[in-house]
Amino acid sequence: MKKVFQAMKKLISEAKTSVIVCHVDPDGDTLGSMLAMRIILSNMGVNVLMYSPDGVPPSYLFMPGSEKIMTHAPKKEFDLMVTVDASGIDRIGKSKIMARKILNIDHHPDNTNFGDVNCVEQLSSTAEIVYKIAKEFSVKMTPQLAIPLYVGIMTDTGSFRFQNTKPTTFLVAKELVKKGANPSYIADNIYNTKTIEAVKVCNAAFSLMKHTEDRKIVWTYITREMIVDSGAKAEDLTGIIDHLRSIKGIEVALLFREDKNGRIKVNFRSKGKINVSEIAHECGGGGHVLAAGCELDMSIEEAQEKVLELVKKELNGRDNISK
Repeated sequence: MKKVFQAMKKLISEAKTSVIVCHVDPDGDTLGSMLAMRIILSNMGVNVLMYSPDGVPPSYLFMPGSEKIMTHAPKKEFDLMVTVDASGIDRIGKSKIMARKILNIDHHPDNTNFGDVNCVEQLSSTAEIVYKIAKEFSVKMTPQLAIPLYVGIMTDTGSFRFQNTKPTTFLVAKELVKKGANPSYIADNIYNTKTIEAVKVCNAAFSLMKHTEDRKIVWTYITREMIVDSGAKAEDLTGIIDHLRSIKGIEVALLFREDKNGRIKVNFRSKGKINVSEIAHECGGGGHVLAAGCELDMSIEEAQEKVLELVKKELNGRDNISK
């Protein structure tokens, strides 16, 4: 990574203006990484804007600096665009951001290396990479920097439960806590702020849950009508897929949800038997071995049929190999 850091320093030193962009349907890792990179770039004398194509979910608004995140694409041209936690340029949405150079910071194994400089490493989270950048660039670790970095690591490791949690992850988290990230305060803001509307739409989704005869695959769906009827917002759907994944004995959990444009967003979770990122990739998406996603331009019924066929085929193939 030393050569990458050197190239990154050169790229940043040549920039006076920059915009940091997170991916669509933002999570804690992309938002935390964006807020942390803003501090790092500002510390290096760069004028920085932040842009989130889908806004900021309320549960993340407690993070320092989140109020400065723009929800409308800036029209001017920048010297540098920094993308965080985006495996491909398509993950930052359809808004055309004008920039002379791109710095791509990400931890996804299927990253397409679309930047002029690509800082890509398969760590627990993009936030863990940004932590390494902060250390490399000798940026002082303040609470304003430690909090978003901790949020990114905590959320992408499922509160340190997922297989991407390594010994180094705990060492980084320990350092961030020492520097001002309060674990209980952060967890309370992210996980204990559900609205009545969120619970209603979750209950509706769980009532529609289905499973294969062998109970290895579970799935449910949420239509646009269900969201409107419950009064819920897009961010209220967070966590449903992880509840499905927690069911004993299953191998794969799936959530199909219709967005406001009628497209179907699919969330995949695996217990480890199959690589769901490969299936998501077949559907035009991507992600990690245990967690992935894609978007499909078809009806919710067609999406379920297509994805279930692919998952069943992969699971059956794995079962045959193990026999």
